[in-house]
Order: sequence, then structure tokens, then C-alpha cells
Amino acid sequence: RVTRGLLESESVGLAMPVPLVAHFRERPSGENQITSIDSDYGTLLDEEARQEVINQLRVPSGDLRRPMLGELRSSGGSDQPPMARAWKLSALDLNLPLAVTTASPESLEAKNLSGYQNLQKIRDEAAQFRRGYSDWRRGAARGARGEASFTAVHGLADAQAGSGLQGLSALEVQQQAPSQHSAPSPVSSRSRSRQSSRDLVGPAIAEDGTLLEVEMGVGTPTTNLSDTLSAAGDAADEAALGDEASGDWLRFAFNPFSEPAAPKRQALPLCAANLAAIGAAGSAASLPAQGSREAKAHIAHIGVGGFHRSHLAYVTDVLLTKQHAGEVKAAERWGIIGVGLMPWDKKMAEVLTKQDGLYSLLLRGNAAASARVIGSILEFVFVPADPEAALARLCSASVRIVSLTVTEKGYYRCTDGSLDRTAPLVKQDIDEWGGARGLAQPRTAFGLICTILQRRRSAGLGPLTVLSCDNMPMNGSVCRAVTLDFASAVDPDLAAWMERDVAFPNSMVDRITPATENEHRELLRSEYGIVDEWPVIAEPFLQWVIEDSFSAGRPSWELAMPNDVMLTADVEPYELMKLRLLNSSHSALSYAAMLCDHVFVDDALADPDVFAFLRAYMLEVVKTLGSVHGVDLAEYQRSLLE
Repeated sequence: RVTRGLLESESVGLAMPVPLVAHFRERPSGENQITSIDSDYGTLLDEEARQEVINQLRVPSGDLRRPMLGELRSSGGSDQPPMARAWKLSALDLNLPLAVTTASPESLEAKNLSGYQNLQKIRDEAAQFRRGYSDWRRGAARGARGEASFTAVHGLADAQAGSGLQGLSALEVQQQAPSQHSAPSPVSSRSRSRQSSRDLVGPAIAEDGTLLEVEMGVGTPTTNLSDTLSAAGDAADEAALGDEASGDWLRFAFNPFSEPAAPKRQALPLCAANLAAIGAAGSAASLPAQGSREAKAHIAHIGVGGFHRSHLAYVTDVLLTKQHAGEVKAAERWGIIGVGLMPWDKKMAEVLTKQDGLYSLLLRGNAAASARVIGSILEFVFVPADPEAALARLCSASVRIVSLTVTEKGYYRCTDGSLDRTAPLVKQDIDEWGGARGLAQPRTAFGLICTILQRRRSAGLGPLTVLSCDNMPMNGSVCRAVTLDFASAVDPDLAAWMERDVAFPNSMVDRITPATENEHRELLRSEYGIVDEWPVIAEPFLQWVIEDSFSAGRPSWELAMPNDVMLTADVEPYELMKLRLLNSSHSALSYAAMLCDHVFVDDALADPDVFAFLRAYMLEVVKTLGSVHGVDLAEYQRSLLE
């Protein structure tokens, strides 16, 4: 493991190689001798420090003993700060010499060794993140959001060294010596309510349907009972809050999903009537402004799931918000009509109808965490419940785009790319086609699309755009092929009109959107004061490249998010970029990581050997791509590694 020592890894935001090559050389006597070849250690360290490195190299990797805090000393013999966070040198499995850990960043950079510090920090913080996430999944004390600084953890290591607590976990230290790490106790919301005049916002609706009064700037909606509480009750309340707050800074460092401590508040169900009360109660979530949820043009979206709500609906909400604030001068405002076509869409229809189309989007990343209530879905129609009423709404003149996320299997393609007319739902839609009125009860996405277009054509309303947002190459071309195939089977004249006048733009979409879990609902409830039955969680990164080919106008998405949304005449170069640099790198990463016994992606990327392999792989793959307009391919690679 020592002889593989040369690491050439261009880390995210860093430039290193780490130029250490340690070799074993056989002496005539048979004794193994270690020498340092091509190593900046030789010029940075004095002889005693170099000897320290050589002594460490002599220890077999499996038996390597970590030096105790304070055990190592500089060449001059004076005490140095503990090596608390710098015990192991990543893939080399070596101890960092004290002269490296205590050197200034400038001197390390001058000797081309800055990578040591950065590499170790990445390793430590990734390990800390994983331990915190594991504790959180097991129900341990919950802590901070992913953006939390690990400064507190670094301070904890120093405190352990100075207080005889070394070797204990962070939680054990907090339990044994809370006074050393205490934070100011928040004043109970009940006491605050008596200390200031009450500035009431209009009534809010509780989960049980009762009306609540909410005080401006006070976390807890009240029912006029708090003014009669006893002083003893207040004291007990504040003591409990103080105990909890004393560990807040520690939990911040250990939980990637939690937010900073907020005043205790009663969570309110998410609905239009409660938006003002949620904001007045001090929620950190971004909320739709009053009057921003107005639109005259509509996108009917088939298949409202997590990805649609983190992607198209989110971008449309940002555009609506900026239009309302006057930041974007686009003339038309567009809103979304959610469309549930399959039986399993019933639950989403019920939730969004109950919440007035509102839902929460939680963004979690390395450097930021936030929550935003999305207001771009203005209506929801569940087709099986009342097919004729749903079709009447979807065939109205205001609907000018039909978008869809139905997954690849929702296109019912044969291996040659044509429509599988033998699939039961496809066959049923073909058999039940009703001429000028289309289908009375569509069961497939293209059956619904063709019915809408048939009725619009009969009413003289003209064509609309069909925009696929499914994560597959050239999704618009795929959607066009199967939809025209269906139209040809039921009405050749309709097919000819669609082929001539209806646009099916391609789009490249990208945003990681995991399935919603109960922990996400509880996070919103406890830390944002929002009861949301179906929130969405996603990464901050978003990319959307759209072929600028629309039949009846479009929203100005690119004005809302110019760094993330791009309109272009040709999507294919962006598709190739994503397939080769993102998708194929995922596969390459998996193969190497599994061979190294890694289970999670963050584990694998924290391994310098896997990271270096992946960087080398990308550097080879990028040679197969031409220039991609508007994209810095080097920056794109760095963003993928983040």
C-alpha cells in the first residue's frame, strides 16, 4: 500500500498532486530500507522530522498505531498543538508528520503540499457526515443541515485533548461536560409573548381544523391560554429549552438534514389560507408572495411526481416569483395544471387539492440548505374521477403546452422504437377511439394527448406543444414517434396535421430527486413549522437544456434561471455531454468503488484512489466530445464531482 504512493488527483476546487513516493529497497543484508524519493518532505522538513516519517513508514499498514495527542513534538522539542484532525494520510494510510500539520498554508503551498491539508479535511468531513447521517437514521439526536461548518468539531478535538476527554465520542463529551459547550438558552415563546405587545396576524387553520391566532415574530401560534400559565411552568419550560439548546452546536455538526435551532412553533398545515400565518410565525421557508399565483397561459403536466415538482414546476415558480416582483419583464405569466391519468395518481391529486396546489421543496447540498413553498401548480385534474370534465379543462384555449414525465416505460416502445400496439392499455385506447371526440376515458399519455389535439383541431383552436421532460436521450423525438404512431392507428388525418403543426421539442434534464420519506415531512414540521403531506427533496444543482421549438408560445424560463436553463436549436451535444461525463462516470465509479468495498457514493469519492481514477476517466472521456456551446467542460466536470 505504500508503494502505490503517488497520487495525482485534481480535487474539486483544488490542484494537487501529492508528490510522495515511498519505496522499499532491498539491502544486500536483506534488511528493508525505506527511502524518500522525489518527495517534497526532503526539503520541507529537517532531519528529525524526516526520520519521524521514515519511522512511520516502517510500521506495517495493518498495525499502524496512531500517536496519542501531544505525543509528537517538533524538531526543537517544544510542545505543539495536537494533531487531532491529521492522523492519517488518506489512501497511503500514513501519519502526517507534525511539521506538516503545523506549517502555514503559504509554506505548504510553496512546497506543493497544500493537497495534504485539503485531502485530509475532505476525508474527515465526509466521515463526520456519514456518522451523523447514520446516527440520524437510527433516531439519534438530530443536528445540523448539510452546510454546517465543522469548526465546532475541530474545537471539540482540542477540548478533548485539554480536558482528559480524548477517545470519547462527541455525544459522550457533550453529555459529560455540557457546560464547556453550552449555548445561550432561548427564552420560551410563552415568556416572550408576555414581554412584548401582541401583534396578531389573521387566523390560521390548525391540523384539526380549529382557528388559531398567530403573533408576528413569535414562533408559537396561541389559543389565548398562554397568558394564564404559572411562573413555575415557565421556569420548567425554559429549563427544558436550555438543556436542548446546550447541544445545538454539537448537533449542527452531526446531522446533514437538520436546520439551525429555531423557536418552538406549532406547525401549520400547508394551504393558501395559512401562508401568511406560516410566514408570521418565523418560518425560514421561502413562501409565494400574495398575488404571485396568477396566470393566463397554462402547461398541462401529465405525471406529477417528485422530479416534475423539483424541476419544471420549480423553474416555473421562480419565473412567476420574479415576474411578480418586476425582476423579469416577460409579458405572459404561465401556471401549471397537474394531470393525474393513472390510478396511482389519486393520492397526489388528493394531497395537492387539499394543499391548494402548494408543496415544499427541500434543497440539500454541500454548501447550502433551504426550503421553498412552490406555488406554480394552480390546479389539479384527476382524469379517472371525471374524464369529461378533465378533458374539457385540458382542451381549453389557455392550455398551450402539454408536458409529461411518465418514465421510459410509459412510452410503450418496442425494441425498434415503434409503439407497442399489443400492450393492453394501448390496445384498449386504439379500440375505443371515438372519431372527432377522441377518447372518452384515455388510459395512456399519448391517448390523452391525441384526444386533446383532436378536440382542439375540431374546435379550431390550433396546435400546442408536447414537451417531454423524461430523463432519456432525445426524449422529444421518442415522444413524437410513439404519439404519431398512435395517431396513425386511429386517424391518419390527425397524424398528418400533428406531424406538420405540433412541436415535440427535445430537452435534457438533470436534478437528483430522491423519494420522499417520513423524515422529510418531520423536518418540515419541526424546523419550518409546515405540515406538508408530500414534500420534495432535491440537490441544489439543476440543469435544463430545451430545444427552442414551440407551437404556441412558451414561458421565458431562461430569464428566471439563466445559469441553469438554456434554450438551443440542438440538444444533442448536451445529451452526449451528460451521457458520457455523468451517466458513464456513475457506472465507472460504481465498478471501482465496489472493488474497494465502498457502499455509498460519498465514501467512494472520499477515497483518493477512486477519486483519482474517476478524474482520469473523465479526462479521457471528455476528449470524445466536441465543444458544447455555453458550457465550460472543465467546470462541468468539477460540478459533477461535487
